[in-house]
Amino acid sequence: MEFLLIAVVLGLIPALIAQSKGRSFFAWWVYGALLFIVAFVHSLVIRKDVKTEERIMQEDGMTKCPLCAELIRKEAVKCKHCGSFIGPKDESQSQKTDEDYLKEAREKAGIIE
Repeated sequence: MEFLLIAVVLGLIPALIAQSKGRSFFAWWVYGALLFIVAFVHSLVIRKDVKTEERIMQEDGMTKCPLCAELIRKEAVKCKHCGSFIGPKDESQSQKTDEDYLKEAREKAGIIE
């Protein structure tokens, strides 16, 4: 009975380490309770789960830059990674055609047709 209690408590160590790297707490707890030494070393060696980290950051208010795909704040106007201007997210700007852009450029340059 004491052995079982010690195994359950020791299983928490690799489970907490693995959870901090984006892994399943319960699965690692079982793994750590059954094979503590192996699970402990394994939990120290594994890498962070990037997809889980990205998902958590996106839930916390981050979004991906449309040009470089790095995570930035939703309110950002300029990407801190690639330096591109993201600008406001208006549907009216995405509906412009090439003719609209040409007309706008000619007006700014003072060219009259």
